[in-house]
Amino acid sequence: MMQSRHLIIFLSLICFHMTANAQKQKSVEATYTYVAAQRESLEDAKRNAVHYAKIEALRKEFGTLVSDASASTIVQKGNKTTEKFVSMSGEGELNGEWIGDREAPKIETTLDGDKFVVKATVKGYATEINNNTIDYVAKVLRNRPSPEYESEEFVAGNDIYVSFSAPIDGYLAIYLLDSDNAYCLLPYRANKDGFFKVTHQTEYILFSQSHHAVGENPQEIDEYTVTSDKEMSDFNQIYFIFSPNMFRKPVDFNKQVEEGIVYPRMMTWGNFQEWIIKARKRDKEMSVKVKNIEVKPQNL
Repeated sequence: MMQSRHLIIFLSLICFHMTANAQKQKSVEATYTYVAAQRESLEDAKRNAVHYAKIEALRKEFGTLVSDASASTIVQKGNKTTEKFVSMSGEGELNGEWIGDREAPKIETTLDGDKFVVKATVKGYATEINNNTIDYVAKVLRNRPSPEYESEEFVAGNDIYVSFSAPIDGYLAIYLLDSDNAYCLLPYRANKDGFFKVTHQTEYILFSQSHHAVGENPQEIDEYTVTSDKEMSDFNQIYFIFSPNMFRKPVDFNKQVEEGIVYPRMMTWGNFQEWIIKARKRDKEMSVKVKNIEVKPQNL
């Protein structure tokens, strides 16, 4: 039987490394002016401006420990799916983490010669990082389902996998976000329970039918291949949500675009932000990590 492989196309979106327990949330805001590099698209410049504005807001409130991130759009065609991802640069470390937006970022754009200058103002919720973080390991793998193939750089046509392990039993969800929507990669689409349970000290290879866990139906595992339809690299993100406490994914839906094309379960970006903020308020042990991936077109 031919294995289905899912096609996912990612736009860029800025998120942050969220690995601390949720504490008292504070309202934060900041403005950042970003000067784009030559040949950098306006959309990428806007996302980078928002990204650094969030870092500045955290720096002002909590001082200096955040990684960065980006996002996605997912499409399936028949029983074949593909995907296009992102990567951003490291930012050192901050003593706080971004929980979610209070309102949509405000963006002003001007031109300085042939470069875009983007001014971004962000307002959101953040919390101070403490030392009770659950130190789980999540890796994004290129082409081979083995942890030593961790990579942030992909070429269109590469397969993508995830390795995951945690020191305690818990529950895991993986989302891909773009500027409009959030797409659920785990639990898999065939999962009817709304959660994915993991066992402590067990190394999981996700998105691989040949590495299914005990009791898991390999035919219900979604697999992914990255692709790109741009002349330049894309920069995007993967969102890992883990907790020792059981949680279910939020309400989402399947969207039929046209015959033969199916989007994975999805919800709006705003609804996802509301869900993650409420979930972390309820669950003091829930943690979130964001991984960035650069996807280059084959001819680059």
